[in-house]
Amino acid sequence: MFEEIPPRPAPPSHRLMIVGFSIFCASFLGGLALDRFLWSGPMSLTRKIITAEYIVGGVLSAVFLLTAKSATPESNQKRMWALLIAIFIVQVFIDVRQ
Repeated sequence: MFEEIPPRPAPPSHRLMIVGFSIFCASFLGGLALDRFLWSGPMSLTRKIITAEYIVGGVLSAVFLLTAKSATPESNQKRMWALLIAIFIVQVFIDVRQ
Protein backbone atom coordinates (compact mmCIF):
# COMPACT_ATOMS: atom_id res chain seq x y z
CA MET A 1 0.00 0.00 0.00
CA PHE A 2 2.79 2.45 0.86
CA GLU A 3 5.25 1.21 -1.73
CA GLU A 4 7.08 3.71 -3.84
CA ILE A 5 5.64 6.88 -2.38
CA PRO A 6 7.70 9.66 -3.96
CA PRO A 7 9.33 12.14 -1.61
CA ARG A 8 7.84 15.57 -1.35
CA PRO A 9 9.46 17.94 -3.83
CA ALA A 10 11.30 20.93 -2.49
CA PRO A 11 9.30 24.15 -2.43
CA PRO A 12 9.98 26.49 -5.38
CA SER A 13 11.87 28.96 -3.21
CA HIS A 14 14.26 26.21 -2.07
CA ARG A 15 14.92 25.17 -5.66
CA LEU A 16 15.54 28.77 -6.70
CA MET A 17 18.04 29.30 -3.89
CA ILE A 18 19.76 26.00 -4.63
CA VAL A 19 20.20 27.08 -8.25
CA GLY A 20 21.46 30.49 -7.14
CA PHE A 21 23.99 29.07 -4.68
CA SER A 22 25.20 26.54 -7.25
CA ILE A 23 25.71 29.26 -9.86
CA PHE A 24 27.68 31.34 -7.36
CA CYS A 25 29.76 28.33 -6.30
CA ALA A 26 30.56 27.38 -9.89
CA SER A 27 31.44 30.94 -10.87
CA PHE A 28 33.73 31.47 -7.88
CA LEU A 29 35.53 28.16 -8.35
CA GLY A 30 35.78 28.74 -12.11
CA GLY A 31 37.14 32.23 -11.48
CA LEU A 32 39.71 30.81 -9.08
CA ALA A 33 40.84 28.28 -11.69
CA LEU A 34 41.11 30.99 -14.36
CA ASP A 35 42.89 33.24 -11.88
CA ARG A 36 45.62 30.65 -11.34
CA PHE A 37 46.15 29.99 -15.06
CA LEU A 38 45.84 33.46 -16.59
CA TRP A 39 47.75 35.62 -14.15
CA SER A 40 51.50 35.22 -14.00
CA GLY A 41 54.17 37.10 -12.16
CA PRO A 42 54.34 38.31 -8.58
CA MET A 43 51.11 38.64 -6.63
CA SER A 44 50.18 42.22 -5.87
CA LEU A 45 47.90 43.13 -3.00
CA THR A 46 44.95 43.55 -5.36
CA ARG A 47 45.51 40.11 -6.86
CA LYS A 48 45.73 38.59 -3.38
CA ILE A 49 42.43 40.24 -2.43
CA ILE A 50 40.75 38.98 -5.61
CA THR A 51 42.05 35.46 -5.02
CA ALA A 52 40.83 35.60 -1.41
CA GLU A 53 37.43 36.77 -2.65
CA TYR A 54 37.21 33.75 -4.96
CA ILE A 55 38.15 31.38 -2.15
CA VAL A 56 35.86 32.88 0.50
CA GLY A 57 32.95 33.29 -1.94
CA GLY A 58 33.35 29.71 -3.19
CA VAL A 59 33.48 28.27 0.32
CA LEU A 60 30.52 30.33 1.56
CA SER A 61 28.36 29.51 -1.44
CA ALA A 62 29.28 25.79 -1.18
CA VAL A 63 28.33 25.72 2.51
CA PHE A 64 25.10 27.59 1.80
CA LEU A 65 24.38 25.20 -1.08
CA LEU A 66 24.85 22.15 1.14
CA THR A 67 22.55 23.51 3.85
CA ALA A 68 19.96 25.19 1.59
CA LYS A 69 17.45 22.36 1.69
CA SER A 70 17.34 22.15 5.48
CA ALA A 71 17.06 25.91 6.03
CA THR A 72 13.91 27.99 5.85
CA PRO A 73 13.23 30.08 2.73
CA GLU A 74 13.71 33.28 4.73
CA SER A 75 17.06 32.05 6.03
CA ASN A 76 18.17 31.14 2.51
CA GLN A 77 17.18 34.59 1.29
CA LYS A 78 19.20 36.22 4.08
CA ARG A 79 22.18 34.04 3.20
CA MET A 80 21.94 35.02 -0.47
CA TRP A 81 21.84 38.72 0.44
CA ALA A 82 24.78 38.28 2.82
CA LEU A 83 26.79 36.63 0.05
CA LEU A 84 25.96 39.40 -2.42
CA ILE A 85 26.75 42.16 0.08
CA ALA A 86 30.08 40.52 0.94
CA ILE A 87 31.00 40.40 -2.75
CA PHE A 88 30.02 44.04 -3.28
CA ILE A 89 32.00 45.22 -0.24
CA VAL A 90 35.15 43.52 -1.52
CA GLN A 91 34.61 44.99 -5.01
CA VAL A 92 34.22 48.49 -3.55
CA PHE A 93 37.41 48.01 -1.55
CA ILE A 94 39.30 46.90 -4.70
CA ASP A 95 37.94 49.86 -6.68
CA VAL A 96 38.89 52.35 -3.97
CA ARG A 97 42.36 50.82 -3.70
CA GLN A 98 42.97 51.12 -7.43
